[in-house]
Amino acid sequence: MDKIVEGLRELASASVSDALDRLQIHGQAQGILPLAYGHHVVGRAFTLHYVPCGTVKGTVGDYIDDVPEGGVVVLDNGGRLDCTVWGDILTTVACQRNIAATVIHGVCRDVAGSLDLSYPLFARGRFMRTGKDRVQVDGTNVPITLGDVQVKPGDIVMGTDDGVLVVPQEKAEQVLDLAREVAEAEARIVAAIRGGSRLDEARKQHNYHKLQSHG
Repeated sequence: MDKIVEGLRELASASVSDALDRLQIHGQAQGILPLAYGHHVVGRAFTLHYVPCGTVKGTVGDYIDDVPEGGVVVLDNGGRLDCTVWGDILTTVACQRNIAATVIHGVCRDVAGSLDLSYPLFARGRFMRTGKDRVQVDGTNVPITLGDVQVKPGDIVMGTDDGVLVVPQEKAEQVLDLAREVAEAEARIVAAIRGGSRLDEARKQHNYHKLQSHG
């Protein structure tokens, strides 16, 4: 069992985001949104990098059978909105292999099938045009980007209704500890408010304004 992944799965993405801020780690992938609401996924990144096709056409990749169970497929198509690198065949295999989710710096297609299977997809949008003969795999399990966030193979990716964030694997245990601290402090604040405390008093008592601060 991956104890860090399991621990992060118990937390809200907001708590993890605050922990990243406290450590001055930029891990929030702006503009990558869920295809459908209601998913809360955490897993290790399996990465692919795409580039435009050259005169000799490459493939968009037959990598899916190599993704470990519980992994998150992270595809860097340079943020392109004009062609996709994920569709219904990949979704079908991903579901059969118990892959946790797919995150795309770009767009997906075959939306209806993904919704029917309740497969978690996070992307910049959706578009029906294939990436075949437009883009090709340039690297598998290499460092890539989701917007301005770096993702390395084995980093932990979290996807929720609020979007996607990335926890560097070398800082993951520290992020988990701080995120738990944030979540516990906020729970105490909520309990105090429900017990009749003023918000400003509860926040001061439980050091709310220092939860995201570094130093």
